[in-house]
Amino acid sequence: MRYFIILLIHLSLFAQSYDFEELKFISAVSTEFKKSGNISIEENKTVITYNKPSFKQIVKDSENVSIEGSSGKIYKLKGKAKYFTQQFIDIMTRLGDFNEIKSNRDFDVKKEKSVYYLTFLEEISSQIKSAEVRIESSKVLSFKMFLPNEDTIEIIKK
Repeated sequence: MRYFIILLIHLSLFAQSYDFEELKFISAVSTEFKKSGNISIEENKTVITYNKPSFKQIVKDSENVSIEGSSGKIYKLKGKAKYFTQQFIDIMTRLGDFNEIKSNRDFDVKKEKSVYYLTFLEEISSQIKSAEVRIESSKVLSFKMFLPNEDTIEIIKK
């Protein structure tokens, strides 16, 4: 019993989960898409499950990235698609964690009131130019990523 309790405490230290809305603006067609879902972050695994407007699940572990669509078919990403998806999921998990924002070396941080403005450095800057993170009481409420092609992705925690 004692080992079970220790295991639960250990898992809760590394596990985080929250529901979110994703607003994605595609500049080339001046259109915004809205999705709803849940992200579950564990020590070596991140699962993003979209439930609206349709089901899609993205699973990233230490080795692979797989995508399951509403048909139930699972695709494992390879090459550049795998690399960029891993990078995006890593950034998404870091931006959702207040402690990561304050202490991360992948971006410069400027703070104005309850908004943190991040400028990405080195290799990441070719995929994400900057981000804005809204904070209240040391908790991330939302974050918005600005991509080089003028697209934006905003995650609003529920």
